Amino acid sequence: MKKKPTRIRRSLTTTTLIQTVASDLDVQPADVHDTVMATFDAIARATAGGHNVAITNFGTFRSYRVDARKARNPQTGGTRTVPAHRKVAFRVSPALADAVRRRLSASATIRKLPKGSGPR
Repeated sequence: MKKKPTRIRRSLTTTTLIQTVASDLDVQPADVHDTVMATFDAIARATAGGHNVAITNFGTFRSYRVDARKARNPQTGGTRTVPAHRKVAFRVSPALADAVRRRLSASATIRKLPKGSGPR
């Protein structure tokens, strides 16, 4: 029999995410910790290197370049140059956006449906 996913009752921190995944997989949190941290590290390395990270049915972390610009200090009125730099944006997938919109917290998943099973 397939186990039901752990119900999320509060905001997820890294620790509670690890505990939730461990509970869902019926393993010790220490066994999940390295996997979760390695996943986050891979996303961080990719975006820092200027690459996008697309996770199907979840979203895309997009790394982009911002040109140098002049900015004004509102307290002094003086201007300064903000150097060019990189930023990261997250764009949620339509499937996840729909799950959030319809408040499907118990059934929200990024797993692909079997072929021929129709829309979510």
